[in-house]
Amino acid sequence: MQQNTNDWALITGASSPIGQQVAMHLGGLGYSLALLGFRHREAMDDLCTTLSNRNIRFATKQISLNTQASLDQVITWLDGLSIKPGVIAWLAASGVMRPVKELNMHHLGWTFQVSAFSLAIITARLAPRKLIVISSTGATRVVENYGALGAAKSALETMLRYLAVELAPNTSVFGIRAGLVETSAAHRLPDFDTLRTSVLSRTPMGRLVTPADIAKLVGLLASEDLEMLTGSILDLDGGLRLVL
Repeated sequence: MQQNTNDWALITGASSPIGQQVAMHLGGLGYSLALLGFRHREAMDDLCTTLSNRNIRFATKQISLNTQASLDQVITWLDGLSIKPGVIAWLAASGVMRPVKELNMHHLGWTFQVSAFSLAIITARLAPRKLIVISSTGATRVVENYGALGAAKSALETMLRYLAVELAPNTSVFGIRAGLVETSAAHRLPDFDTLRTSVLSRTPMGRLVTPADIAKLVGLLASEDLEMLTGSILDLDGGLRLVL
Protein backbone atom coordinates (compact mmCIF):
# COMPACT_ATOMS: atom_id res chain seq x y z
CA MET A 1 0.00 0.00 0.00
CA GLN A 2 1.71 3.21 -1.17
CA GLN A 3 1.49 6.06 1.31
CA ASN A 4 1.13 9.81 0.87
CA THR A 5 4.71 11.08 0.88
CA ASN A 6 3.70 13.76 3.41
CA ASP A 7 3.18 11.00 6.01
CA TRP A 8 6.14 10.77 8.39
CA ALA A 9 7.25 7.72 10.35
CA LEU A 10 9.42 8.16 13.44
CA ILE A 11 11.81 5.24 13.94
CA THR A 12 13.78 4.87 17.16
CA GLY A 13 16.82 2.59 17.22
CA ALA A 14 17.13 3.29 13.50
CA SER A 15 20.85 2.52 13.30
CA SER A 16 20.40 -1.09 14.47
CA PRO A 17 20.20 -3.88 11.85
CA ILE A 18 16.45 -4.20 12.45
CA GLY A 19 15.97 -0.43 12.46
CA GLN A 20 17.74 -0.12 9.12
CA GLN A 21 15.47 -2.72 7.54
CA VAL A 22 12.36 -1.06 8.99
CA ALA A 23 13.49 2.32 7.66
CA MET A 24 14.13 1.05 4.15
CA HIS A 25 10.84 -0.85 4.07
CA LEU A 26 8.72 2.05 5.31
CA GLY A 27 10.59 4.40 2.98
CA GLY A 28 9.77 2.06 0.12
CA LEU A 29 6.10 2.29 1.06
CA GLY A 30 6.24 6.05 0.65
CA TYR A 31 6.80 7.26 4.20
CA SER A 32 9.16 10.10 4.99
CA LEU A 33 11.43 9.08 7.85
CA ALA A 34 12.47 10.76 11.11
CA LEU A 35 15.33 8.59 12.35
CA LEU A 36 16.64 8.47 15.91
CA GLY A 37 19.80 6.59 16.81
CA PHE A 38 22.55 6.81 19.39
CA ARG A 39 25.26 4.26 18.71
CA HIS A 40 26.43 2.83 15.38
CA ARG A 41 27.11 6.21 13.73
CA GLU A 42 28.69 4.53 10.70
CA ALA A 43 25.62 2.33 10.23
CA MET A 44 23.39 5.41 10.35
CA ASP A 45 25.56 7.13 7.76
CA ASP A 46 25.28 4.09 5.49
CA LEU A 47 21.51 4.05 5.94
CA CYS A 48 21.27 7.74 5.04
CA THR A 49 23.30 7.13 1.89
CA THR A 50 20.97 4.32 0.86
CA LEU A 51 17.86 6.41 1.54
CA SER A 52 19.30 9.32 -0.44
CA ASN A 53 20.05 7.04 -3.38
CA ARG A 54 16.42 5.88 -3.29
CA ASN A 55 15.10 9.45 -3.11
CA ILE A 56 13.46 8.82 0.26
CA ARG A 57 12.99 11.93 2.39
CA PHE A 58 14.48 11.66 5.87
CA ALA A 59 15.80 13.56 8.87
CA THR A 60 18.14 12.17 11.53
CA LYS A 61 19.10 12.95 15.10
CA GLN A 62 21.76 11.22 17.20
CA ILE A 63 20.53 11.09 20.79
CA SER A 64 20.10 8.71 23.70
CA LEU A 65 16.56 8.43 25.03
CA ASN A 66 17.52 8.07 28.69
CA THR A 67 16.55 11.44 30.23
CA GLN A 68 13.58 13.80 30.21
CA ALA A 69 15.85 16.46 28.71
CA SER A 70 16.74 14.24 25.76
CA LEU A 71 13.08 13.42 25.14
CA ASP A 72 12.26 17.13 25.20
CA GLN A 73 15.01 17.65 22.63
CA VAL A 74 13.38 15.10 20.33
CA ILE A 75 10.04 16.91 20.54
CA THR A 76 11.72 20.26 19.90
CA TRP A 77 13.61 18.80 16.92
CA LEU A 78 10.42 17.42 15.38
CA ASP A 79 8.54 20.68 16.00
CA GLY A 80 11.36 22.67 14.42
CA LEU A 81 11.10 20.56 11.26
CA SER A 82 7.27 20.67 11.31
CA ILE A 83 7.18 16.88 11.52
CA LYS A 84 4.06 15.28 13.01
CA PRO A 85 4.66 11.53 12.76
CA GLY A 86 1.66 9.51 11.72
CA VAL A 87 3.52 6.32 12.61
CA ILE A 88 6.02 5.53 15.35
CA ALA A 89 8.09 2.34 15.06
CA TRP A 90 9.70 1.83 18.47
CA LEU A 91 12.92 -0.19 18.38
CA ALA A 92 15.00 1.71 20.93
CA ALA A 93 16.71 -0.66 23.36
CA SER A 94 19.87 -0.58 25.43
CA GLY A 95 21.16 -2.56 28.35
CA VAL A 96 23.78 -4.85 29.79
CA MET A 97 23.81 -8.61 29.35
CA ARG A 98 24.76 -9.96 32.77
CA PRO A 99 23.27 -12.29 35.38
CA VAL A 100 20.79 -10.49 37.64
CA LYS A 101 23.17 -10.86 40.61
CA GLU A 102 25.69 -8.68 38.76
CA LEU A 103 23.26 -5.86 37.96
CA ASN A 104 23.14 -2.57 39.84
CA MET A 105 20.66 0.31 39.87
CA HIS A 106 22.51 2.15 37.12
CA HIS A 107 22.28 -0.88 34.80
CA LEU A 108 18.57 -1.32 35.45
CA GLY A 109 17.72 2.37 35.40
CA TRP A 110 19.43 2.94 32.04
CA THR A 111 17.86 -0.18 30.50
CA PHE A 112 14.32 0.65 31.60
CA GLN A 113 14.63 4.34 30.69
CA VAL A 114 15.76 3.70 27.13
CA SER A 115 13.81 0.52 26.42
CA ALA A 116 10.46 1.25 28.09
CA PHE A 117 9.97 4.54 29.91
CA SER A 118 10.88 6.78 26.99
CA LEU A 119 8.20 5.09 24.90
CA ALA A 120 5.49 6.36 27.23
CA ILE A 121 6.71 9.95 27.22
CA ILE A 122 7.32 10.29 23.49
CA THR A 123 4.15 8.51 22.37
CA ALA A 124 1.86 10.33 24.77
CA ARG A 125 3.28 13.66 23.57
CA LEU A 126 3.07 12.88 19.85
CA ALA A 127 -0.15 10.79 19.77
CA PRO A 128 0.54 9.20 16.37
CA ARG A 129 -2.04 7.43 14.25
CA LYS A 130 -0.13 4.14 14.65
CA LEU A 131 2.35 2.93 17.26
CA ILE A 132 4.29 -0.27 16.56
CA VAL A 133 6.48 -1.56 19.38
CA ILE A 134 9.19 -4.20 18.91
CA SER A 135 9.51 -6.56 21.86
CA SER A 136 11.25 -9.92 22.15
CA THR A 137 10.69 -13.45 23.38
CA GLY A 138 12.79 -12.49 26.39
CA ALA A 139 9.80 -10.53 27.72
CA THR A 140 8.04 -13.79 28.56
CA ARG A 141 10.79 -16.43 28.49
CA VAL A 142 14.07 -16.64 30.39
CA VAL A 143 17.21 -16.19 28.31
CA GLU A 144 20.62 -16.44 29.98
CA ASN A 145 22.09 -13.03 30.93
CA TYR A 146 19.03 -11.25 29.48
CA GLY A 147 17.43 -10.34 32.81
CA ALA A 148 17.69 -6.55 32.53
CA LEU A 149 16.52 -6.38 28.93
CA GLY A 150 13.90 -9.08 29.41
CA ALA A 151 12.36 -7.24 32.35
CA ALA A 152 12.45 -3.96 30.40
CA LYS A 153 10.77 -5.62 27.40
CA SER A 154 8.07 -6.93 29.75
CA ALA A 155 7.56 -3.38 31.03
CA LEU A 156 7.46 -2.21 27.41
CA GLU A 157 4.61 -4.63 26.68
CA THR A 158 2.70 -3.47 29.75
CA MET A 159 3.12 0.17 28.69
CA LEU A 160 1.89 -0.79 25.22
CA ARG A 161 -1.39 -2.03 26.68
CA TYR A 162 -1.94 1.13 28.73
CA LEU A 163 -1.18 3.34 25.72
CA ALA A 164 -3.62 1.34 23.62
CA VAL A 165 -6.41 2.20 26.06
CA GLU A 166 -5.45 5.76 26.93
CA LEU A 167 -4.79 6.91 23.36
CA ALA A 168 -7.83 5.21 21.80
CA PRO A 169 -9.62 5.75 19.49
CA ASN A 170 -7.18 8.07 17.68
CA THR A 171 -4.09 5.84 18.04
CA SER A 172 -3.84 2.16 17.20
CA VAL A 173 -1.13 0.36 19.15
CA PHE A 174 0.52 -2.91 18.14
CA GLY A 175 3.38 -5.03 19.45
CA ILE A 176 5.68 -7.48 17.70
CA ARG A 177 7.29 -10.05 19.99
CA ALA A 178 10.18 -11.27 17.88
CA GLY A 179 11.99 -14.55 18.35
CA LEU A 180 15.74 -14.95 18.10
CA VAL A 181 17.10 -12.67 15.38
CA GLU A 182 20.66 -13.27 14.18
CA THR A 183 22.12 -9.80 14.71
CA SER A 184 25.30 -8.48 16.31
CA ALA A 185 23.36 -7.97 19.57
CA ALA A 186 22.24 -11.60 19.59
CA HIS A 187 25.82 -12.75 19.14
CA ARG A 188 26.66 -11.12 22.49
CA LEU A 189 24.43 -13.66 24.22
CA PRO A 190 26.45 -16.39 25.98
CA ASP A 191 26.87 -19.59 23.97
CA PHE A 192 25.01 -18.06 21.04
CA ASP A 193 25.81 -20.94 18.71
CA THR A 194 24.32 -23.43 21.16
CA LEU A 195 21.25 -21.24 21.62
CA ARG A 196 20.88 -20.84 17.85
CA THR A 197 21.02 -24.62 17.32
CA SER A 198 18.45 -25.20 20.08
CA VAL A 199 16.04 -22.59 18.71
CA LEU A 200 16.34 -23.90 15.15
CA SER A 201 15.65 -27.47 16.27
CA ARG A 202 12.35 -26.37 17.85
CA THR A 203 11.19 -23.85 15.22
CA PRO A 204 8.63 -25.38 12.81
CA MET A 205 9.59 -22.96 10.02
CA GLY A 206 13.19 -24.13 10.27
CA ARG A 207 14.96 -20.76 10.38
CA LEU A 208 15.56 -17.76 12.62
CA VAL A 209 13.62 -14.53 12.36
CA THR A 210 15.34 -11.95 10.14
CA PRO A 211 15.29 -8.14 10.32
CA ALA A 212 13.43 -8.24 6.99
CA ASP A 213 10.66 -10.37 8.58
CA ILE A 214 10.17 -7.72 11.26
CA ALA A 215 10.26 -4.89 8.71
CA LYS A 216 7.56 -6.51 6.58
CA LEU A 217 5.24 -6.91 9.57
CA VAL A 218 5.89 -3.32 10.67
CA GLY A 219 4.97 -2.20 7.16
CA LEU A 220 1.75 -4.20 7.23
CA LEU A 221 0.70 -2.81 10.60
CA ALA A 222 1.63 0.72 9.58
CA SER A 223 -0.19 0.70 6.27
CA GLU A 224 -3.34 -1.38 6.73
CA ASP A 225 -6.52 -0.45 8.59
CA LEU A 226 -6.25 -2.80 11.57
CA GLU A 227 -7.59 -0.62 14.37
CA MET A 228 -9.57 -3.45 15.99
CA LEU A 229 -6.28 -5.25 16.57
CA THR A 230 -5.11 -2.47 18.89
CA GLY A 231 -3.36 -3.61 22.06
CA SER A 232 -2.35 -6.93 20.52
CA ILE A 233 1.16 -8.35 20.61
CA LEU A 234 1.93 -10.59 17.63
CA ASP A 235 4.44 -13.41 18.07
CA LEU A 236 6.90 -13.48 15.18
CA ASP A 237 8.95 -16.57 15.91
CA GLY A 238 8.31 -19.14 13.18
CA GLY A 239 6.12 -21.18 15.54
CA LEU A 240 8.74 -21.62 18.28
CA ARG A 241 6.23 -20.73 21.00
CA LEU A 242 4.10 -23.75 20.00
CA VAL A 243 6.73 -26.37 20.77
CA LEU A 244 7.77 -27.65 24.20
